[in-house]
Amino acid sequence: MSHDEPEALIDYWDVVDAAMMKLFGVDTWDAGVELDLIAEAQENGDSPEEFAVWFGRSHGLTVLAQRRPT
Repeated sequence: MSHDEPEALIDYWDVVDAAMMKLFGVDTWDAGVELDLIAEAQENGDSPEEFAVWFGRSHGLTVLAQRRPT
């Protein structure tokens, strides 16, 4: 693959999943993220981490580091 070819959606999605797990302890399936939102973020040039943070903040997810031990 050359550097001019866009990243495959599934590859982008995998990195979004990893970012969601790291930040919030849930993946895109558990969080109910719609595929069209992921595709739109990729098309807009958002990094997977930027998308994960945006989605988490928009949906009231708590960052793992901010959770209090129970």
